[in-house]
Amino acid sequence: MGTPGRLCSVPDCSKPHRRNDMCDTHDQRMKRTGTTDAPKRQTFAERFWTKVDRRGPDECWLWTAALNEHGYGVMRPDTQRRNGPTVKAHRVSLQLAGIEIEGLYVLHSCDNPPCVNPRHLSTGTAAENSADMVNKGRNARGSRRHTHKLTEAQIPEIRARAAAGELQKVLAAEYGVSRPTISHVVNRRGWLHVPEDPAA
Repeated sequence: MGTPGRLCSVPDCSKPHRRNDMCDTHDQRMKRTGTTDAPKRQTFAERFWTKVDRRGPDECWLWTAALNEHGYGVMRPDTQRRNGPTVKAHRVSLQLAGIEIEGLYVLHSCDNPPCVNPRHLSTGTAAENSADMVNKGRNARGSRRHTHKLTEAQIPEIRARAAAGELQKVLAAEYGVSRPTISHVVNRRGWLHVPEDPAA
């Protein structure tokens, strides 16, 4: 314990002395960093790039910190420390590159969600984002939908059995789905991505 009434030896510090002629703050700072100077606060850009594995200019630059449920990098904005909404890292990357993203989607040419290389990113409208998703086969369909009960392997079976004369209500009961779901499968109003030949 320090001497009562004695202050920290660091200039301009009015905290009471505790040990090593310093207050607790400066003593701990000296032990951690070797200096009593306050650590320099990183800028938002500096904080962002410390979380990125930057490789070659045309390679994916992977986000090394937190990811959301879709695999995209996320971080706290500069105005918030421990709570509140996060921002997506790939959007921040384009902003830091000086590109306006307000009201626009940010698309990946590499189709790699954790990538934040500005060379792999571009802006687009909602329609362009949807088209990009469909073109790359990322739209949720079939068993990739969180509400699905059937699998791609079952679709040709259901169509074949219905074509052979089995009642749709019987198939619905067996596969644990509704009669309209079987109708969509049989009449090809759904699961259109499943080929007729399961080996195709």
